Amino acid sequence: MNSMTGFGRGIGIDESLQIIIEIKSVNSRFLDLHLNMPATLYFLENTLRRHIKDTLQRGKVEVNVTLKNTSDREKVFTVNNTLADQIRDFLVAQGFSQTKERASLRDMMSISQDWLVLEDVPFEEAKLEGATLDALKTALAGLCDMRALEGANLKAEIEGRVNTLEAVLQEVTAHKDIAVKKYEERLLQRIQTVLEKTDVTVNMDRFLQEVATMSDKTDITEEIVRFGSHVVQLRNTLKENQPIGRKLDFLLQEMNREVNTMGSKGSDLAITDRVVVLKCELEKIREQIQNIE
Repeated sequence: MNSMTGFGRGIGIDESLQIIIEIKSVNSRFLDLHLNMPATLYFLENTLRRHIKDTLQRGKVEVNVTLKNTSDREKVFTVNNTLADQIRDFLVAQGFSQTKERASLRDMMSISQDWLVLEDVPFEEAKLEGATLDALKTALAGLCDMRALEGANLKAEIEGRVNTLEAVLQEVTAHKDIAVKKYEERLLQRIQTVLEKTDVTVNMDRFLQEVATMSDKTDITEEIVRFGSHVVQLRNTLKENQPIGRKLDFLLQEMNREVNTMGSKGSDLAITDRVVVLKCELEKIREQIQNIE
């Protein structure tokens, strides 16, 4: 089980360059990937995205790529001959030079420097790709290690709260029959009190049948069974070796639904108090699973 929060850093080194990749991620419903990289590496963007998507399933992921020169690189001069000729013609026309051939470099540079460009020798794409992927591999490994470590901590936290859910559910189960019996007794007593104040004659068999029907509406056996089943599924899901965040979120929704039904049906104070505890524990689990991949 992995968290969606983590950080990783990797460095790829070639003869005259160093590529640094830093990846940080936080929780998100889907994989939300943002790449910040120099224009020199744009040709690798799709490759980087593919590698990251093969590794991460969910999270808001920010990737920062930095390229640094580690030594002096060979330079190359590029001359725009068309522009250079135009500048020479201008210098001759304006009387600054007798002929194009005698136009001085200083005069030409004073008019415009765009005709002469000094550039680094372009990187070899194959070397760039190799160094970049090395850096990415290291950064992803660090990120995954951190996400796995936090995921283990979250798992331990959730398992402890699942233990609490099971213990409280056992208490609810132990009280449910007593609660139904108390409800029947209160209902009978109230109806008998009303009947004593009137002259109405009641068929006792029919009367007791109606009391039993109303008591069934307060029985939470089905909700307890379904909730217990969800607890088992929750435990089993925590053991799965794959992204489980969405599945856990669905289970928590179903468990909340059962608990809410218990609360609406239950009229016994002991059960109501325990329903409140169950809802509090579920909310704490829900907060934790928001950060699970």
